[in-house]
Amino acid sequence: MGWRPIKEELILHRWTCSPCVKSAEVSPNWYENNGTPTCICGEDMEYIETLLDCKFDPIRETLVISVRKEKNDS
Repeated sequence: MGWRPIKEELILHRWTCSPCVKSAEVSPNWYENNGTPTCICGEDMEYIETLLDCKFDPIRETLVISVRKEKNDS
């Protein structure tokens, strides 16, 4: 196993507000201007998990992260 960089566009972080039971999903670049999420009720939200946008390979029964460059990428 090795560490690989992942494009930020493929990642979301899920946060929740315990009192309100509301949740939010934000991308890593969101923190730069906003800090950690705050609920509309004013409470700081709690980190739950990191989500990764990937596809399912039914033949191998595994999740796959595309490493190919999109045609419109430079």
